[in-house]
Amino acid sequence: MSTNITSYDELHNDTDESGNLQKVSTLELLSSLRLRLVSKKIPLRYCKFNITNTENKMLQGESLSVAPDGIMFYSSLSYETGCLMRVHVKLPDYWARKSRHVDYRHTEAPSHFQMLCRVVSCEDVGSRPNRYMLTVQTVNIDPIDGKVLADFLGVGAASL
Repeated sequence: MSTNITSYDELHNDTDESGNLQKVSTLELLSSLRLRLVSKKIPLRYCKFNITNTENKMLQGESLSVAPDGIMFYSSLSYETGCLMRVHVKLPDYWARKSRHVDYRHTEAPSHFQMLCRVVSCEDVGSRPNRYMLTVQTVNIDPIDGKVLADFLGVGAASL
C-alpha cells in the first residue's frame, strides 16, 4: 500500500497510525518528492548554508544523480534533515552553454552555478567511516541555470 507524501511534516513523520517506527526508503522518498534524477557524475562543492561560507570553505564532491530539482551525492559529514545547503555545480563548458540563453558577456567566465538546497535524507552508508549519502531537494536555482542543467542532462525544460 503506497501513499504519496506531499508535505515536509508527512515526509519526516517516522511513525505510522499504530505508533510503530517506519523508515522511508530513498526510492520512495525520491518518488514522493517527484525528483527525476539522472545518473550523472558532475563535480560539485557544497556546505551548510551560511552567508560567511565562501567557496574555499566548501567540501568537494561528485553527484551520483542530479536534476534541476535535486541532487544525490556522498558526503564525509552528516547533515540534519531540513538543513539548507549551498551547492556549486561545475558543468563542463558552463559559460559556453549559458551564453546561448543570455545576452550579456563576462570578462571572467564562471565555471559553476549555485543552488540552494534542502536536505531530505542523510543515510549512513557504512562502507567507510564517516560516509553519508545525501539527497537534497532544490529550493532555489536561477531559471536559466536550471535550463542549462536540463539541456546538459538531456531531460529538456519539462523537468523544471
